[in-house]
Amino acid sequence: MELKAKDKIIVAILVVLAVAVFVGGRIHDTRTSFETEKWVNYEGNSRQLMLQDLVDRTRFVGMTREEVKTDLGEADEETDAFLIYYAGIPQGLFGTKPDADPEYLVIEFTDEEKKDLVTASGVMTADVLPKDSTFRIKGDATDSTVLKPAE
Repeated sequence: MELKAKDKIIVAILVVLAVAVFVGGRIHDTRTSFETEKWVNYEGNSRQLMLQDLVDRTRFVGMTREEVKTDLGEADEETDAFLIYYAGIPQGLFGTKPDADPEYLVIEFTDEEKKDLVTASGVMTADVLPKDSTFRIKGDATDSTVLKPAE
């Protein structure tokens, strides 16, 4: 039994809708709203799920160090110039990207007139972190050269 042209169009539309629903569901599953408690008490790669929401909704520039710590908790690494938070491995459509490098949320400060205010923030991989960061990749980029907080 062969399908008529009209039936083929209907089947094609149903297939496209099914794929769209699946992809939309996967994208939704890879994002979670930022919550301070979940960020501070993260497990595994849970920070990565909140990272985009955090970056989209938070303007760090102009905040004080204490304001940042109130929102994000203690940093995984802290100097006078920056706070670094381990953010996890980037997510793809079907879970964690297998070849992706870990990402870090970096908050940079200035000490002009003792204000200690955030001047910049961004998500970085270990090869572009500040030079004095212990998380920065030293030498060749291999799994053993990337330092990350104990989980």
